Order: sequence, then structure tokens, then C-alpha cells
Amino acid sequence: QVFVWILEVKPPLQHQVMVFGFTLCAAPAHETSQEYWPSCMGREGHPNSKVVQYVDGDTEVVGAEGGMKNPAAVAQAKWVDPLKELSSLIFDDRTMMSRVPSAVYARFKDNLITGAPTSEDDQKALAAALFKWARELGAVCFAHWFFPSRSGGGSYGSMCGACKMDVLVDLDWSSAQPNKPFLATLPHERLFVGETDGSSFPNGGLRATHTAAAFTTWDRSSPCFVLDKVLRIPCAFVTHLGHCLDEKTPLLRSNDALNRQGLRLLKNIKICAGTKAIHSFLGWEQEFFVVKADLYRKRPDLVNCGRTLIGKLPSRHQQGELNYFAPPPASVSDLMTNVQALMLKLGVPVAVLHNEVAPGQHEMSPIYCQSTWSADNNVLFM
Repeated sequence: QVFVWILEVKPPLQHQVMVFGFTLCAAPAHETSQEYWPSCMGREGHPNSKVVQYVDGDTEVVGAEGGMKNPAAVAQAKWVDPLKELSSLIFDDRTMMSRVPSAVYARFKDNLITGAPTSEDDQKALAAALFKWARELGAVCFAHWFFPSRSGGGSYGSMCGACKMDVLVDLDWSSAQPNKPFLATLPHERLFVGETDGSSFPNGGLRATHTAAAFTTWDRSSPCFVLDKVLRIPCAFVTHLGHCLDEKTPLLRSNDALNRQGLRLLKNIKICAGTKAIHSFLGWEQEFFVVKADLYRKRPDLVNCGRTLIGKLPSRHQQGELNYFAPPPASVSDLMTNVQALMLKLGVPVAVLHNEVAPGQHEMSPIYCQSTWSADNNVLFM
């Protein structure tokens, strides 16, 4: 479950939504009072919280200590239709096709079907295209984004994904100088493979320090995307012997087994003999509760665990005005609309948002898509 917390400050003019230590401040376009903005800074108990200002679909991030640079200008920003910015932050098939040579694109798609590695020349072409595209979107860093197995439940939100950000620079290896200059680039080797320390993740004490090396490799079935000025590359996470350390690798291997045995079955029963690949698809939904921040701070289970450990059943049950398919409260509606707009830009086809059955419960869900990409989108949403 994903827990989202709302604090009403001066209803009905303004509200704050707190999501795991981050504060999403929302204000109507006509509210430009200077005293409003400082009230959106870090709240008591969250001195290092960041602030994201949502006004008519626009966003800005500031530190907990400071205020908005130009609140009036932000408040008067024009509303942007999210349907006009669909998939603008993802390097999907359409973007790849428009930015790499057709032969490179065709070989990349064929390699996805056969499982063959991408050639070095094609790696260079893809890295150059990704670098140019990401820089146009303001990316400064890139990161292999993977999903380490944490040996138990309880993972939520950002705990589900891990990444180490690297600045988009590298040494100029063509230079003969011992102190080589560096330049802005995305090295093709580091796009497809990365190395990190695998000893920091729970492993039951089975891995000695000298075997702690772990490697990330781009899951080519899941497109790269740009978020918070970081080019994120969805990856699998394995040991130097190929043992999986993550949640993604078992899914990839299951898809390979399904593809292999499915093709064998179709061949033997003489149906669709020309089939080249079998894909699995997955649809997910996120159901979450919205809790006021002042009430949240009174609950040590929510503060420390991010989930409910104590409590009792609500006094109300199935009133239509608060529950299934009823119109969400205005503050919750603003929250879900802003999240939906960002997810659509990231290429996630979020198509449904509504109240759920329990009081304070809500749901958002996308159209189903290919399983590895869909699983990544689920974590991205959290």
C-alpha cells in the first residue's frame, strides 16, 4: 500500500500533501499572497523536506529553508494540457525510431526477440542518441535503476528501487596527456553494463566480502526515461556468476522460459507456426489511503513503518458520498490529477482514478502493457 498524507492549512484556499517526507504544496491560481509561500516550507518534524509547487500543472522544487523564487509568476503559469505531453520524458519506440538509423533500430528490435547482445557499433549509436535526447530534457546525470531483493516484505515507495547517479561526463581518452580533460558524454559501455557493491543488500550472510561485486545490465525491454534531471536506465542486478540479487531478473528469466516453451508448443500443435516471440502482459493498480498530516504524526506505526499496525475499523462503512466511485475530495482530486499528468509524461498510460471502498481509500491504475515495463511503471508510480 502507498500512504499519502494531507494537511489542510487554510481551507479552502490552500493545502499541503505530504508523501514520505516530501511536501507537495498546491494553491489555486489566484492565490499569490507572499505569506502563503513560507507556510509551504518544511513542516515541524520534517526539517529537510523538499517542496514541489503545483500550480496549473507546473512544478518547482525548493529547499526546506527557502521560499519560492517568484511565487506570483508560478501562480500565474498557464495550465498545460497533459494529453499534449504524452510520453515526452520516455525514450520509447517512437522516439528511438526517430533518433537512430533505421538499421540500428531494426537490429535492436531483432535482438530483443532473439536475445542476442547489441553490437558495439549499435551501442555507440544508441548511447549517442540517448545522450542528445536526455540533454535536451535537461538531464545532468544517468543512473542504472534496479530493484534489489531485500529478503522480506515491507518495502514501499522509493525503497523498491535503487540507483547510483553518475554525471554525464567521461575522460577524453583520445588525449595523450596524463591529466586527461573530460567532456560531456554517455559512454556506451556504461549504458549497457554497470558495476556496484552488492554486499550492502540483505543476503543472509551467504556472500563473502571478496565476492560482493554485483553488476547491473540494461533491461532492453523497458525504455529509459528522464526524471528529476536524471536519465534512468531500468536494469537487472546480478552477481559475477549470474545469480540474481533483484526482483527483475526472475521476471526476465520467467519470460524467457514462457517464450521458449510457448514457441515449442505452437510448433508441435501446428498453430501460428510463424510466431517469432511470445510476450507476457501485466496490468497493475495502486490502492492507497489519504491521511491528514496532523493525524499521521500521532501514529507511530505510520511514521516509523509506513503502514498501519494498530487501529480499529472505521465507524462508517459504505456511504456513497465517501466511497466507491463517489467524486474524490477536491484536495485528493488535485493530488491524483498532478500525479497522473506526470505519469503520462513518463509514458505510463494511467487511465483510471477513483475512490475505493474504504473511507479515505483511492485508486489509480494504467492500461496493461508488456510485463517488465509494466512492473517498472508500478515501482515508478510508488
